[in-house]
Amino acid sequence: MYEGEIFGTYYRIQVGDPERDFQPQFDSVFALINKASNSYIQDSEVSDFNNTGKLTQPSFTFQDMMDSSMKYHRLSQGFYEPTLFPLLKAWGFSFEQREKMDSMKVDQLRKLVGFESKVVVSDSGYVAAEDGVKLDITGIGEGYAIDKLVAVLEGAGVENYMVEIGGEMKAKGKNPRGTVWTIGVEDPQQAELGISSTMLTKVELDGRAISSSGNYRKFYVDEEGNRRPHLIDPFTGFPVSHSMVSVSVLAPSATEADALATAFMAMGSERAKALAEKLPGVEAMFVIGGKEKLELDFTSGFPRDPAN
Repeated sequence: MYEGEIFGTYYRIQVGDPERDFQPQFDSVFALINKASNSYIQDSEVSDFNNTGKLTQPSFTFQDMMDSSMKYHRLSQGFYEPTLFPLLKAWGFSFEQREKMDSMKVDQLRKLVGFESKVVVSDSGYVAAEDGVKLDITGIGEGYAIDKLVAVLEGAGVENYMVEIGGEMKAKGKNPRGTVWTIGVEDPQQAELGISSTMLTKVELDGRAISSSGNYRKFYVDEEGNRRPHLIDPFTGFPVSHSMVSVSVLAPSATEADALATAFMAMGSERAKALAEKLPGVEAMFVIGGKEKLELDFTSGFPRDPAN
């Protein structure tokens, strides 16, 4: 078992090959991703871009994360949006003090949003199309890291493993008990009551990844009494008006599961469900906050066998 702290959360890796020490390779993966994408590190590449409006001679890791971000930006119809950073800060959703927001202020900041138009790719690197454009590519950070850790294990011929960062995970083969890696998805209605041991369903992760986004413990109540998540709609610049409070996404890769979980939270359950049904290997469970209680919705292939 390998475990520790990374990206402000924890990681846990179980490998069915105890004879070898993969820690140096895992640490190298974490260091490369931190250096590329961690906006809390002043000399990271993303901080360099955000502070100066450009990044020349980007590392392979930064370019790879940007390419993945563009892929899932397009796949999610623009709801996975790495240039939302100025709006997130202004609304107080990223630890800063909330500014006084009105439609004029939102319109002003929305001019800085648009991954395809506001970040220009040049021969030497990346350039902001105008002052104030800022990037946050950590929306795929944990999933991307999981896939890179998995690549280390796959490259070494490891057949049985489970890689988890902050509750997101990918697994393959068998666990130490000799059965397929299985995780329980907790029942959100029970969790809201403080009962965390009640599972809604079991999900087998043989070659699949799962990511959850949103949190039914973090929401605000609007004037009509509806629960709303702390998320920004990239197309309006305002907090989302739908009442979906969390989603769990199954996908072939952890990067895809991570990016889609973020995007699905922004777009709401109806649009997200329609998109998920079209994507190969993708399934999702949606938690929707009504006035009386939380409700659940699923894509057609999401496993719903009660966990015993």
